Amino acid sequence: MIARFLRAAAICLAALLAIAPATAHAQSDESATERLLQILVKNGVVTKDQAESLGKQARAEAQAAKATAHANTSQPAPTKDKPVAPGAVRVTYVPETVRKQIAAEIKQQVMQQATEEGGAEPNAIVGWTQRIRVTGDVRLRGDYNMFASGNNNQFVDFNAINGTSNGYDVNSGVGPPLLNTTADRTRARLRARLGVEATIADWVNANVRIATGSDHSPVSTNQTAGSPGDFAKYALWLDQAAIIMRPDENLTVSGGRFANPFWTSDLMYDDDLNFDGLAISARAKATRDIGGFIVAGGFPVFNTDFNLGSTNNLKTKSNDAYLFAGQVGTDWKPLDKPYSARFAIGYFNYQNVQGKESSLCSAPTSYGSCSTDGTRAPFLQFGNTVFPIRNISTLNGTSTAQPEFYGLASRFGILDVHGQTLLTFFHPIDIRPEFEFVQNLSFDPNAINRNLPVNNITGTNNAFVGSGTGYMVRVAIGHLTLDAANDWNLAVAYKYLGSDAVLDALTDSKFHLGGTNAKGFVLTGNYALDRNIWLAGAYYSTGAVSGPAYSVDTLMLDLNVRF
Repeated sequence: MIARFLRAAAICLAALLAIAPATAHAQSDESATERLLQILVKNGVVTKDQAESLGKQARAEAQAAKATAHANTSQPAPTKDKPVAPGAVRVTYVPETVRKQIAAEIKQQVMQQATEEGGAEPNAIVGWTQRIRVTGDVRLRGDYNMFASGNNNQFVDFNAINGTSNGYDVNSGVGPPLLNTTADRTRARLRARLGVEATIADWVNANVRIATGSDHSPVSTNQTAGSPGDFAKYALWLDQAAIIMRPDENLTVSGGRFANPFWTSDLMYDDDLNFDGLAISARAKATRDIGGFIVAGGFPVFNTDFNLGSTNNLKTKSNDAYLFAGQVGTDWKPLDKPYSARFAIGYFNYQNVQGKESSLCSAPTSYGSCSTDGTRAPFLQFGNTVFPIRNISTLNGTSTAQPEFYGLASRFGILDVHGQTLLTFFHPIDIRPEFEFVQNLSFDPNAINRNLPVNNITGTNNAFVGSGTGYMVRVAIGHLTLDAANDWNLAVAYKYLGSDAVLDALTDSKFHLGGTNAKGFVLTGNYALDRNIWLAGAYYSTGAVSGPAYSVDTLMLDLNVRF
């Protein structure tokens, strides 16, 4: 492409030099015009017939010009014409109109070719780059976690147990892995994300984003500096990969891995959470001031390992888990009024996320497997009630190894009610009150007790003391979108989240250091240093809703940039 463009540009340059303003000397005109037409014919700008036609027109006008000049001046007799090379056309004079016509045609042809091949027109951008948009952000964070002195120190790390291939041998005589709830910790953390958005067609986009992360957690892309140590390189994870289709301006279909398509707060889902599956959203306008929206989708939450169980010749049947969810809402935006509101109600039904007790199985070593191993919780933060899912034979005595996994004791079918108002009386300093309420409609304390849970129980009669309710109230004030230097905002919130109100794996990873069975206050603030540079701070003061004492205060300070 570049070679063709340079060739065309050379033709244009040669032609423009050849058709420099005519002088009164015929010999100069003849030489310039002859070279010009030879160049144009040779490079296919004009045909030989066109060149001869132009030559005839030029010779006729040249003869007239010469006659006039000879009559009015005492010019010496013209010399004889030099021999013309085969295929060349001799023109002794090119009138001004012909020169302008040739120059215009050459310019038009060169610029058309350059535009089609991309990038030759001044300030033009090569076509394919106009369909690609690169975005990203980098965040530096320091956080300080301060635990209360009266905290219980016996909270089992069930995520660590389920994340291994061996489980935890309850007969080993060695204690299970425990969460840190007593020793303060300071961490330097960073996050980096890089995304590409490609326009495939007017109504189809493809999005891909990679991000940092210490592990496969679905709710955090933070990487702790100094972990694992010695300046080891950090891992990158596929954070998003989706095809987004908009066959109509009010209809969106998303497939793959994409951002949360529902309007929820971090009471239900962490801000960093992405969804795998298919979602459809639509909007409509009811009146000038009132609009509505609906979102629905199906999402694989867990897919059974293809070779489960790996050590048995009889493979375990699939126990895939799914989320099927729907949400309807309305927007009320009175014209020319300093207030607006939004309200939505949704239902989030999780299928097969509850653990199941296995049939009687023999797992005397870490290499055994049982029929329901695939129902153990694949990821846990803190708070959901769990129970042991392996029914291990003890025919060889109570000293037999009993490596155990743990599954969720409750089912989850969650009603979500979410609303907010926006008050712009003092714009650009706005006020936004917000609330959200969640209720696990599938929550059944009696059924949970029958599963013999090992956490969220009283110390006296081992009765379950959890809850299936949660709520959040928040008020934000300031520049709610940071668009320029010195923009700022503040927010204060109170959250209450029962043990089994939502899946602890997917809720906010910062509040109470992640998970459920937590309540407390949150204070956040942001200050823009420039358009795409801002400072952020957050302070969390939280404690346990029920069960053993567990309180923690967390301070986070961030420096953010985006592009």
